[in-house]
Amino acid sequence: MSRKSTINFVVDLISLLAIFALVATGLIIRFVLPPGTGGRHGEGGLMLWGLGRHAWGDLHFWTSVVLAALLVLHVALHWTWVCAMTRRLVRGTQAEPLDARTRHAYGVGFLSAVVIVFGGFTWYAKQGVKPMDGTPTPAVGPAHTAEDTFEGDSRARRQAHDVIRGSMSLEEVERETGVPVNTLISGLSLPADTAPQDKLGRLGRQYGFDMDDVRAIVAKAQSVPTD
Repeated sequence: MSRKSTINFVVDLISLLAIFALVATGLIIRFVLPPGTGGRHGEGGLMLWGLGRHAWGDLHFWTSVVLAALLVLHVALHWTWVCAMTRRLVRGTQAEPLDARTRHAYGVGFLSAVVIVFGGFTWYAKQGVKPMDGTPTPAVGPAHTAEDTFEGDSRARRQAHDVIRGSMSLEEVERETGVPVNTLISGLSLPADTAPQDKLGRLGRQYGFDMDDVRAIVAKAQSVPTD
C-alpha cells in the first residue's frame, strides 16, 4: 500500500469515527438529555457520564468542526480529481484539455461556492432570529451596537450578574462583572486559599451555596458606588 493510500485510509477512518460521534451526541441531546434537562444557567439539570446537556451540545458542535476539517483534508488529498470533476460539470465531458492553472481555478471556484453557500445560510439564519413572542428582533445599528448594550456600556456591565453560571470560575465572574475574586471568596465564606480557577458549580456543591447566592453578592458589590 502506497503512502498516499495509507493517508487516505486514515483520514477516511477518522472521518467515519467523527460521523459516529456526531450521530451519537445528537441522539444524546435529542433523546437522552432533551430540552429542559440542562437546568437553569447550567445548574440543577441532569448529567450523563459527568456531562450535562449543554456540555454534550458543545461536544456535538466541536465534533462537527473536526469533521469539517477532515472533509477539507479529504478534498485536498483528492484535489486533482475535484478540479477535473468540477471542470467536467461546468464544461461537459467533451471539454478540451486545460493547463494545470486553469484546472486548479475550477477547484478553487468549487470551494468558494461551498464557502458562499454556508456563509450565506448562516447570515440568512441570523436575520430570521426573533423573540419567542413573535416580535422581530430590534436591529442593532451603528449608534447602538451590541458591544454598547452589554460589555462596552457601563450600565449593562452593572447587570452582568445575570450571566453567572455554574460552569464559570471565580476569575471569569470577576472578568464579567468587575467584582474581585476576594470579594466573592469572602461573601461565599470560602477558604482564603481558594483558587480563582475553581468552578462555581463545584464550589457550590462543596460549600453549600447556589448561583442565586453568587448573584446576590455580585449585585450587592456592584451597587456600592466607587470613586
